[in-house]
Amino acid sequence: MFVRHSVHIDHPVAACTDVLMSGPKKWFPRLSSKNVGTVGTHIAGVPVHKRVTVELGEPVKTSTWTVIPLNWKATFPEKLFPTMTGKIELAPVDTNTTRLTVSGMYKPPLGRLGEQLEETLMGGVAESTVKELAESIAKRLESALR
Repeated sequence: MFVRHSVHIDHPVAACTDVLMSGPKKWFPRLSSKNVGTVGTHIAGVPVHKRVTVELGEPVKTSTWTVIPLNWKATFPEKLFPTMTGKIELAPVDTNTTRLTVSGMYKPPLGRLGEQLEETLMGGVAESTVKELAESIAKRLESALR
């Protein structure tokens, strides 16, 4: 399954890239020194979060865009949650606005049962989780640029 969410940040791409390149402790939400973070969403107004091990790849940067590979998997119980393989991307919208996109692929856990749950519930949870992550990273980048 593929999920993606984009957010606009009212700062130039170069400034956003500088913060992103300064390290994930500044912009990945609730990231510990052992690269354990928290991802999640709100269901019926109640926050639902899961601790995940986060792996960030080497950034790829050009004069106009930056991409950081991203993977995460649940800390426990691993088999009940999907592993996400994706990326965080910064690209210019115009000279003063940057688009931050978090996107990725995952396979529902639990085989056929997981596929059925994906259709009825989990697909929306995955989309909502990626949306919350993108918005949280954008807020952290904006805070660092003030």
